[in-house]
Amino acid sequence: MQVYTDLSAVPTAERGISIGVFDGVHRGHRELVRVLREATERRRWRALVLTFANHPQEVLNPPPPPLLTTIEERLELLRETGADEVLVLPFTRDLSQFSAERFCREVLVDALGCRLLVVGHDFALGRQREGTVPRLQELGLMLGFEVTVAPTVLEGGEPVSSSRIRQSLLVGAVAAANALLGAPYRLRGVVVPGAGRGKRLGFPTVNLRVPANKLLPRHGIYAARFVAPMGTWGAAVYIGTRPTFGETQPVVEAHLLDFDGVIPLGTDATVQLLSFVRPDQYFERTEDLIAQMQADVAAVRERLSRDGY
Repeated sequence: MQVYTDLSAVPTAERGISIGVFDGVHRGHRELVRVLREATERRRWRALVLTFANHPQEVLNPPPPPLLTTIEERLELLRETGADEVLVLPFTRDLSQFSAERFCREVLVDALGCRLLVVGHDFALGRQREGTVPRLQELGLMLGFEVTVAPTVLEGGEPVSSSRIRQSLLVGAVAAANALLGAPYRLRGVVVPGAGRGKRLGFPTVNLRVPANKLLPRHGIYAARFVAPMGTWGAAVYIGTRPTFGETQPVVEAHLLDFDGVIPLGTDATVQLLSFVRPDQYFERTEDLIAQMQADVAAVRERLSRDGY
């Protein structure tokens, strides 16, 4: 998959294109790319996904929602979909003022050679979202590209969407979020030093620093997988502010099961959340905290075994 970050760097070719934030690269997004690939392969065109380095709401209606996927995670997931190319553009105030016709003419057709635009049923582009599907079909007739509306992917009778996934994660409904995503929710970051409390309590942890704009789910304990270049382990993951110790900044800590080595500081690693075990809580006595951690690890082992991980 070729990645471009400059519109002028994209070589001339006939293309099918799908546009969006693609936050989460969820099942609905994957269906868009599937339809795009199927159509472009028949015609020997390139399949390009146009996405944005920043969330449009950062410009249109700040603050933007926390991200399900950073741009690095998004590119990794888009590579899995089989897209030929991804163009990452900054969403700027100037771009937000483009009319639908100007965007289609200058960006899609003149710069990218668009012959096919694949969109969802509620897609719109351009200033004040004037470029609805009917308007895009008019512009396609005028400018020489087709518009295909991909089937809507449903879960529980409702369309899959990034907002549904965020809502599920914020209440700890990780299984529901994963069903919408089509894969476990990921927290990708860098291994950083911790306070060493977990080790002293008998439960050493790997501390992960994740980007500030990444969505952290409901605070508590999760059954998870910890993935690093040196291996993959089941893990009991804590996300929270450590209220027992009077702290306020949220952390991501993973206790790796059946692991007695060291994950070096600076390692890029990913936590894949599989299920929610319990909410965060305050403990008055260290003994109570240790007893609960023992119960948490047992619960995580049971869930990982039950679910085949």
